[in-house]
Amino acid sequence: MRSILVSIMALFLGICLLLLGNSLLSTLLVLRGVAEGFSGQYLGIMTSVYFLGALVATLMASTMIKRMGHIRCFTFCTALLGCSILAYVLIISPVAWLVIRFFTGFGVFVMYTVIESWLNGQTQEAYRSRVFSIYTLVNLVAIAASQQLLRIDSATSYTLFILASFLVTAAIMPVSWTRLQQPHVPVDMPSMSILKLFDAAPVAVTGVVVSGLIMGPFWGLTPLFVAGLGYTENQLAAFISLSILGGALIQYPVGRWSDRMDRRRVMLVAFVFGTLLALAMALSAWYLPIERALMTSLSVVFCGLVLAVYPISVAHLVDRIHKDHLVAGSSGLLMLYGLGSFVGPAMAGVSLQYLGAGGLPAYYLIVLALFSLVLSVQLIRSRIIERPEDHESQYVAMVRTSPNVLPLHPESEQAVGNPEERRSEQRESAQPG
Repeated sequence: MRSILVSIMALFLGICLLLLGNSLLSTLLVLRGVAEGFSGQYLGIMTSVYFLGALVATLMASTMIKRMGHIRCFTFCTALLGCSILAYVLIISPVAWLVIRFFTGFGVFVMYTVIESWLNGQTQEAYRSRVFSIYTLVNLVAIAASQQLLRIDSATSYTLFILASFLVTAAIMPVSWTRLQQPHVPVDMPSMSILKLFDAAPVAVTGVVVSGLIMGPFWGLTPLFVAGLGYTENQLAAFISLSILGGALIQYPVGRWSDRMDRRRVMLVAFVFGTLLALAMALSAWYLPIERALMTSLSVVFCGLVLAVYPISVAHLVDRIHKDHLVAGSSGLLMLYGLGSFVGPAMAGVSLQYLGAGGLPAYYLIVLALFSLVLSVQLIRSRIIERPEDHESQYVAMVRTSPNVLPLHPESEQAVGNPEERRSEQRESAQPG
């Protein structure tokens, strides 16, 4: 395992630097936008445009890698991203920022695709699960750590933009320095239609859509929400870092609980409790804005519940389809998540514009309450009770980046029979005599 980690350390370092710079930029743009007088509605649209760029990147990345090769494609997008970051402070214009934000999202997600397809090509099957876990940990820690860079200077200066561009540009050094052979693996991802996905696992489809609708605004608009509560930039950095790290820790017991119960019911519980937490956050924002410890605690638990929804959805999909179709099915889920992330920030921005700081948790409240009803109807109509022994997989914490990370999922290489047939065999073998 040590030799495997040493060989791919350059790729981990590259993605870490990319995330440090890009996550810093995401928060920085919101703070600078507020200072420039941009509305909450506009900032929500800007976040949606970022995820639109990500969706386009998901469709085009494979072709770009085939044509340019991994290193040259990564280098091209690094230059695009580094220039885009500096362009934000050179051209302070709402229209220009929307165009730049599109290319930012495009560049970031092509870079994700390059790194993840490379990791997939270099990772032996025996170490797939551990590499997948380390990759998830690197993502979460880098995103949380990037917020502490806000303490260096004010968002109204050039310093943090230059630092973000520096970090993103530096990501090319370990990637281009590595002696790893570029993978000779196909980067095209198999596909599965949305109708087939919904027919196989409607609850999984519901889960990823909700995850996108919530996490898209969370990543893009939480700085605006916290700034509206009167937090300083240092307090904002601490709030976001604690929400991500604390939430990441909480999602594990939630996920493990889903291994021991009907996953659909666990997801429904997460939706219902998330609704109550969103209500508490909205009321706290409107009536107790100075109670920062309370708001942070609510955000940590809320983030943990919502972060767990996407991996639970993938685990539920694994329970419902052949595992050799996991990559195709999960790729479809990722596309649905991207659509949710595209739509969500624009709607959340409108809520923030007209309801003030409490508008973001109020948006969460509406989405989760509505989909709690949808999920309840799905459970009632299914008339099927899923038992823990029916589960074909275990919960695996994961990040939503590009489809090329999906072959690293520890379940993806295990081709098994039809899930219903396996369940019947398990139950027959469990009967005495």
